[in-house]
Amino acid sequence: MTAEDALAALAEHWDDVLARLGTARGQELRDLIAQLGGADHTAVVIRITQLLGRELPPDHPVRRALAKGFRFAPRPADWSALRHNLLAAEAAALAGLALSGVSAETAGTGPEAGHGQDGSPGRGAADGVTPDEVLSEVAGRLLRAPALAADEVRLRGADPADPGLIRLDRPDGGQQWPSFQFAPGGGALPVVRTVNLMLGAETDPLGVADWWLGANAWLSGRPSDLIGDVSDELLLRAARRVAEEV
Repeated sequence: MTAEDALAALAEHWDDVLARLGTARGQELRDLIAQLGGADHTAVVIRITQLLGRELPPDHPVRRALAKGFRFAPRPADWSALRHNLLAAEAAALAGLALSGVSAETAGTGPEAGHGQDGSPGRGAADGVTPDEVLSEVAGRLLRAPALAADEVRLRGADPADPGLIRLDRPDGGQQWPSFQFAPGGGALPVVRTVNLMLGAETDPLGVADWWLGANAWLSGRPSDLIGDVSDELLLRAARRVAEEV
């Protein structure tokens, strides 16, 4: 999924995202959105994806949209319309707050909202990162997880080309298969294959690996750590929640 698709999802979940970000990060997001389509557009989009990727849990719908490929695809997009939709979501949220008697300052949209708890300014938008650097950061984290090589997968009796297995590309041109997918000394775990197929591991290995290896609020832990400790049905239910939201 491209960055513009993720920002479209952000508009749908605006209230929830702001509640999770808090005052300073929420204002940072607003400031970034106001700069979409401007001179620093690409840097702004990357900064938004970094902010949301860091602050939202992996099972959040917007984070899942970001995880769907972890890439910024420069395809034609109506950024003006996206910015308008996001600002409209903010206006609707403010209207609801006004009706409930909550002030803009309390909600984090007042003159001090752009400052941290110590009164210091929030971080700026353009930090000089490139789309390739964002991809490298995400992939690097996932590649550091324990993994098997292709010959080790075959020794386990599994097929390295199995679309039900997560296969990650390495910078050196090689590939690896996260080891949580396999039983100790055995083959691929059926529940892992089922979830991987459900979430589309063949086309989105980074996104699905992030689901398994990231903290999951609904499961109260990392799905990969919970294999065997919780029922397979619970893992499948958690994955279905994500599949239905993306």
